[in-house]
Amino acid sequence: MLKRIISVSLAVLFAAVCFGCTTPVNNNTDPTAAPAEGDTVSYLNERGKTCAISLHTLNEGLLSSSEYNARYSEVNNMFAVTMAKAMANNKTCVYSPLSLQIALQILANGADEATAAKLLDSICPGLTRADVNASTARLIDTFLSAKGVNINSAFVANCGYRVSEKFANIAADYYRASVGALDFSNPNKALKEINNWVYQNTDGLISELLDHLDRETVIVILNALTLDLNWAIPFKPQSATTPFHGVSGTKDVNMISVTDKFDYGKFDEGEMVIIPYEGGEYCMAVILPKEGVAPADAAVKLIGRQNECSSTSVSLQMPRVEITSKIDVLAMASDLGISEGLKGDFSEMLNGDDFSITTIMQGAKLIVNEKGTKAAAATAIVGSKGISLLNGDVFMLCDRPYAMVIYQVETGAVLFVSTVGDAA
Repeated sequence: MLKRIISVSLAVLFAAVCFGCTTPVNNNTDPTAAPAEGDTVSYLNERGKTCAISLHTLNEGLLSSSEYNARYSEVNNMFAVTMAKAMANNKTCVYSPLSLQIALQILANGADEATAAKLLDSICPGLTRADVNASTARLIDTFLSAKGVNINSAFVANCGYRVSEKFANIAADYYRASVGALDFSNPNKALKEINNWVYQNTDGLISELLDHLDRETVIVILNALTLDLNWAIPFKPQSATTPFHGVSGTKDVNMISVTDKFDYGKFDEGEMVIIPYEGGEYCMAVILPKEGVAPADAAVKLIGRQNECSSTSVSLQMPRVEITSKIDVLAMASDLGISEGLKGDFSEMLNGDDFSITTIMQGAKLIVNEKGTKAAAATAIVGSKGISLLNGDVFMLCDRPYAMVIYQVETGAVLFVSTVGDAA
């Protein structure tokens, strides 16, 4: 059984902890009233106060760490392709399909059956809610069992609302999510707390993910994914500059290079070489499209096809990269196929209180150099009462727009996708 590690990060996130907030309250009842039979008081708070909601776990256990449906890897790749298509007009960007997918999955667990079915059908087609939850729990366990990748989630409720025990259990036990409350009557203070959580959980790579919250905010769902990995075979910095022919013109840049045996494939859309990170749990697929093929289009065709590559002596040169992106996911909801699933009923999250999804934002940063790769992504879903929107057999020189895909080897789950239109 996967044992959830209870952390103290929530106390850091929600700095203002109130005293005497052990009496639960329903929005429609007197704050001093005793809880109804069957109510759980461990994570409920007094209305109008800001306090941390206790983390908890079910002793009987909801999941097994061995429960992983291979279909989940397939749908993760499918969603990565969908997102790559939606992001095709962004010439240089980085994003995390997995971070967005997990945040949407947490949201689906607070929806009624019809809404959850629509939302999951767009991001995890062919899988039930139980399949998705158990498989994600196993995937998170895989990430946390090795060094280099970390994943955190949080569910923040307006302290004037009462969180569903069923939803809180799922968020905590399957997604290891911190569950907390904030007083959104002071939206600027709440915004600072939310962005501070993002900053702390992305190793300082992402700050100010959200730029606005209001008094009508009901919930915020957060996911943060970080990666800090060294190459299995370090690259060497090149002293001489090489022209990089980007979408905005040609620029002389310093390349990094490596020569060794790597898995390599040549496809109709271009070339792909698989570069492993130290430990072998993760790899980067570097994709160099054919002339005339956009990096995003090549990535769409080649994501998930790394097993078609074979060991070849490869010399790879590519620029150092530092990319920061901020994406309004709600604005591209139709392209992602998630619009209908975001319009439904999420009242099961808050014991009958419904709301609209008014903001979905993702921030991401990618740093690639001769030592390895650092990356972070953070996704926020906001629900409110408002209105919702080198000398080998093969020489591969990335001196023009190209793409990179970072995935987990065992499952094939795609963590990050990046297209590089211009060198830094």
